Amino acid sequence: MIKVHFIHGFLGFPSDWDSFKEDMNEYNYKFHSISDYMSPHSNNENSKFVLWAMKFNSSVFKEPIKNKNILIGYSLGGRLALHALIQSNKWDAAIIVSANPGLSHEAEKQARIANDIAWANRFLNEKWENVMESWNSQGVFSNMKNILTRDEKQFNKNEVASMLTDFSLGKQENLREKIKSLHIPILWLAGDKDSKFANVTMEMKELINTIEIKIIADAGHRIPWEKPKEFKEVCFNFINKNLIK
Repeated sequence: MIKVHFIHGFLGFPSDWDSFKEDMNEYNYKFHSISDYMSPHSNNENSKFVLWAMKFNSSVFKEPIKNKNILIGYSLGGRLALHALIQSNKWDAAIIVSANPGLSHEAEKQARIANDIAWANRFLNEKWENVMESWNSQGVFSNMKNILTRDEKQFNKNEVASMLTDFSLGKQENLREKIKSLHIPILWLAGDKDSKFANVTMEMKELINTIEIKIIADAGHRIPWEKPKEFKEVCFNFINKNLIK
């Protein structure tokens, strides 16, 4: 039996993946909430990612393994998924969607940290609707910016701010070399209208030839919800090819 684990992105919910349940009757599936595995007690910035991955893996693999386990992570969830893969050899495959393996230069990291702190302060102090309008107007989301609605009542603002600062891309280790050491099938996806992440995806293929990549036509950052049919098809093809023997 195959068990598929989904990790949502920033401002996401496990329910964001509900539309995929119908098509996954042949698999087991579990939708995880990022906040369930947050560890606020460490002062070491990079270890926030490591602690998250350790807690996540401990939860997933607390029982004897009876399934083949595949991890699907989107955006921030994709970055956290990479940490989970690196922390455990119990994963059988992974699909990484619109995610960055890490920044290479210190100046880039510091700029990203400052940007995420600014966003965190906006979420804490400004009117929710105004901040969401600005958030969804960012270039990576411009293709279908209102595809997932988010109501202020669904969130704890302090948790939103913590997620931005604790899991800032600027605080993340550059994982490229560690990803090279993974010996499992990995599919890396990006949308062709999301040029930054499409470039990252093609760069990962050049760096690690064994990674499969797919650039989804006419899609931006939010591939699973912008192009659900194409997303399901490419995921199922990957799973069937690599995990069904």
